[in-house]
Amino acid sequence: MKHYKIKFASETFEILPSGTIFWPSEQILIVSDLHLEKGSSFNHKGTFLPPYDSLDTISRLEEIIKKTSPKKVLLLGDTIHDKNGLLRMSDEVKENFFSLFKKSSLIFISGNHDEELLFNNLELIPFYKLKNIFFIHQLSYDKNFQICGHFHPMVDTKFKGIRIRASCFVVSKNKIILPSFGTFTGGLNIKNNAFKGIIDKGTSILMIYNQKIINIGYQPNKNLLKFL
Repeated sequence: MKHYKIKFASETFEILPSGTIFWPSEQILIVSDLHLEKGSSFNHKGTFLPPYDSLDTISRLEEIIKKTSPKKVLLLGDTIHDKNGLLRMSDEVKENFFSLFKKSSLIFISGNHDEELLFNNLELIPFYKLKNIFFIHQLSYDKNFQICGHFHPMVDTKFKGIRIRASCFVVSKNKIILPSFGTFTGGLNIKNNAFKGIIDKGTSILMIYNQKIINIGYQPNKNLLKFL
């Protein structure tokens, strides 16, 4: 499996082109923002989307679990798109989802979408801490080492007149923001004001392109020619 290694909080992490992170020394897979049942949520509100997003998202996650064989999977929040998502989920998809529990220990961190989840069999926690790293849905602006999701970071730029829109990781000295993993999640341009105070000249933007991780540094418009 192709991966890109980084040092963070004195630990080595593998940044995977699937939009996930693997922590080899702890055998932990880190994933964020699955937004399962987003399609059915839109359908319920009268906007039709193909109802296959949850099945596709779970199948892709299952493949990564097979390849990495983690002891634990950390889900960094917004695993379910809304509080009724699991109640709408079909029996087939639900069976596939809960079969993941047999392969690894899943840890569910609550996000802004699923913090009021209506389902008795899942326990959500506000954060998870291991060593000196906090795993949380949305970062807080302090100096703690944090690995989080929420923002769905994405590079949106042009190269030779062609628009390039690709998910990315944002890696600073003490924060890592994962891209969203869900099929229907979309992304937020890293030039958006939401990233002010997060992205600075010491930040690396790790873009997912052609099943590779490409470090395009701080400015996504600069020197793309040598990367693509």
